[in-house]
Amino acid sequence: MISWSPSTKHFYHAEIHGSTVPADSVRVTARRHTELLEGQRQGRAILATTTGKPTLSPILKPTVDQLRAFAIADIKAEAARRILAVASIARQTNDNAAIAAFALGLATGTKTADGAQKQEASAALRRRAAIDALRAASNTLEHKIATWSALALSSFDASDDGHWPVEG
Repeated sequence: MISWSPSTKHFYHAEIHGSTVPADSVRVTARRHTELLEGQRQGRAILATTTGKPTLSPILKPTVDQLRAFAIADIKAEAARRILAVASIARQTNDNAAIAAFALGLATGTKTADGAQKQEASAALRRRAAIDALRAASNTLEHKIATWSALALSSFDASDDGHWPVEG
């Protein structure tokens, strides 16, 4: 038998808790127990009715500011995913070094770049340009949604390719 106590706001199983089940506890069916736990998992609170029976708190709709914050977090996560698809952090670090070494050699005239070094720097610059385009798209998208309604924000999909520069 499963019961719920309005004073402790906890579930109890007679087989497990025995005589420690609070006196104000009320019986709940296994089905209702599952419904209440599912509601709680979704962020709703289990509350007591006037008769002490458990019920779920109302579903609270997120505010426009909350929806916007969720959308911005999604944009940042999607931008990070796309950037890492272009180049891992290690690759980006190596690209920075290749670009800097090539530029320093050209600026000081101390080193003439060979074909392999030019190719490496060119490839690094292409990856950098792709990453910069993704960052710019992310910033633009964040500014774009700043005035969107709750309805528009609730259906926003940051992973939609239409928001991002064409890869490749």
